[in-house]
Amino acid sequence: MISIEDVTDAENEQQKPECIHGAQAAETAEACDQQAALAVESPQTDANAEGEKQVSGSTKEDTLKLAAEAEKCKESGNALYKQKEYDAAADKYADGLLLAPEGQKVRAVLFANRAACYLELQQFQEAVKDCSSAIDIDGDYLKAWHRRSKAYEGLDDMDRALRDVQKVQELHPDDPVAQKSISRLQPIVAERQEKMKDEMLGKLKELGNTVLGKFGMSLDNFKADKDPQTGSYSINFKQ
Repeated sequence: MISIEDVTDAENEQQKPECIHGAQAAETAEACDQQAALAVESPQTDANAEGEKQVSGSTKEDTLKLAAEAEKCKESGNALYKQKEYDAAADKYADGLLLAPEGQKVRAVLFANRAACYLELQQFQEAVKDCSSAIDIDGDYLKAWHRRSKAYEGLDDMDRALRDVQKVQELHPDDPVAQKSISRLQPIVAERQEKMKDEMLGKLKELGNTVLGKFGMSLDNFKADKDPQTGSYSINFKQ
């Protein structure tokens, strides 16, 4: 708390210069009044500034108190999670998020921990949402990236699951869990991409045969030969 010194009128008010009697009395009195007015305005401005400091200090104290209360909710949630009471744990983390001030790192932990509960409850979309919120707060939070990858797997979105663990490896190249996940997910993603490519080519072939059929031809009349030197293809027509 910033201490504020007491400011009294007696300390702030400057002494008026002694007024001169005679013909200059009126002018001198007016000058005296102007000086006195200036002397009163200055301490009021300083007092306002000190008041703003006091409010700022109070707000900082409130922020620390709220962060401490949020930390207690996190610890309670962790205890419930260990007991496999995932719904109750998620509620505790939610209570902490209501208390934790914006910008506090504890918010990222609360989001990621609630996501862990959602993973256990197989609420994968909610887990993705909470992990994304944690990552928005702390982009280097490895647990949030790992958990979002698992949530994407639960949603059968293997491409995004792979990208998230690749991000973990980028942030922490020696992460053993990321290495294992990448080794497991890469073949799955490659197989699916190959299958999608075959399906797309099959549809294109059907479309091409529909068009060429009007001219008594089909794509079977065209052969693609790959040049081993350049890797390019040449298309040859055959009857």
